[in-house]
Amino acid sequence: MTIDLTPYLPTHGPKYLAIARALSEAIRQGDLIPGTRLPPHRQLAETLGVSVQTVSRAYTEAEKMGLVQARVGSGTWVNAFDDGRESEYLRGPEPRRETPLIDLSIAHPVCPPRYHLHFREALAELSEHANPEVVSACRPIAGLVHQRERANDWLNRRLGVPGDVDDRVLCNGAAHGLMLAIATVVQHGDIVLTEALTDHGLIALSRTLGFQLRGVAIDEEGVIPDALEVACQRFRPRAVCLTPTQLNPTGATMGARRRRAVAEVLSHHDVWLIEDDVHALLEPPGLMPLAAHLPRQTFHVTSLTKATMPGLRAGYLSVPRSQLHHTLPRLRATSWMATPLIFEIADLWLANGMVEALAQEQRELLAERQRLAARLLSDHPLSSRPSSLHVWVSLPPLWRAEELQQQAEQEGLAITTAQPFMVDQSPPPKRVRLSLGAEQDIARLAEGLQCLATLLEDAPPPMMQIVY
Repeated sequence: MTIDLTPYLPTHGPKYLAIARALSEAIRQGDLIPGTRLPPHRQLAETLGVSVQTVSRAYTEAEKMGLVQARVGSGTWVNAFDDGRESEYLRGPEPRRETPLIDLSIAHPVCPPRYHLHFREALAELSEHANPEVVSACRPIAGLVHQRERANDWLNRRLGVPGDVDDRVLCNGAAHGLMLAIATVVQHGDIVLTEALTDHGLIALSRTLGFQLRGVAIDEEGVIPDALEVACQRFRPRAVCLTPTQLNPTGATMGARRRRAVAEVLSHHDVWLIEDDVHALLEPPGLMPLAAHLPRQTFHVTSLTKATMPGLRAGYLSVPRSQLHHTLPRLRATSWMATPLIFEIADLWLANGMVEALAQEQRELLAERQRLAARLLSDHPLSSRPSSLHVWVSLPPLWRAEELQQQAEQEGLAITTAQPFMVDQSPPPKRVRLSLGAEQDIARLAEGLQCLATLLEDAPPPMMQIVY
């Protein structure tokens, strides 16, 4: 077939990456539909005026991104779902490797062995004292009453999220809550604004639910109010999805003044806000959510996974009262109800103080790792928060993020580029994200950070310095 990628080609960067990104954008815009067979390498090379080698490398890159699939004897085909920008680092280490990769690629809290003991102790206690409804409940409801009451008290007292019991919906993790909130007020084709770099899960949701995601400029505090004002005027969005606390991947966190300014813009335009506050517990108490400024137009989402254990997928969605009757049918359709046993553990830990104790310990463990990263990468500019899961590292001029990622993997180290978090097709920042919690052994973390520091001090291999 003949395809015109010219409107989607970025003006900067290596040609093979420009072609791969053009394919991504053409798929996102619907000009390339799933199941489409792409032109042979030589045909596309002639169309674009590049070498066959460049197209081959572009197709390889697109396959790594999960956009396309090469079939022996049949050509290259567009995949059924364009969720590849997250797939590369979510796959996990290859089992064939003799030595597992040092994993700095996946967002994960630190989970010392004693956390497993806490979990077993909780199960033992629940085996004696759990509410019978935990195993007998079967109606599609927003959560068991006693669990919602405890959650409501915690959300009001610890996080400052306005509302009462009737506004709280229990969901299977923050990702589920985010999907429920968006599906409540956003329809297929609607425009939703978010940060120019945002969590890959939201980008995947935009493809799954069919809404148009548009990025807004950010700085060290997250979304810029003036840029948000311009974007609201230009796009007239149906909703705005923001992560004001420890934005993934940059770690940007809004101060009180920035939060007020952003809330004023959203209030003026009367647009729905969906606040992803999943990292709230990684900051000390006292940081008020955006929802506190906009209680009638905000869906607030948080969970316990980032500050306790990733398997404790207890998510909490606070819904504007006027929209609750729209949200509950979507909860029923997607999971019937949140898993009561998970929330019984969460309820126990909220009651006995374990959640806050684990969150405090998590902040201390991450602070230790942030200090280690700052010391070992002291020659390179980086952005972080004292208790963030991530470090956002700037690269020297000769390195490109994709090439550094490939070279790091050869050295036994997994890192993540900006690509999975990019909303719009623009030149990616020369940065990589390092996640500090997945490696439980701090010695292995130090080894990985030192490996990266050594790579950054050296020039890339000669073949990586070629611009195709």
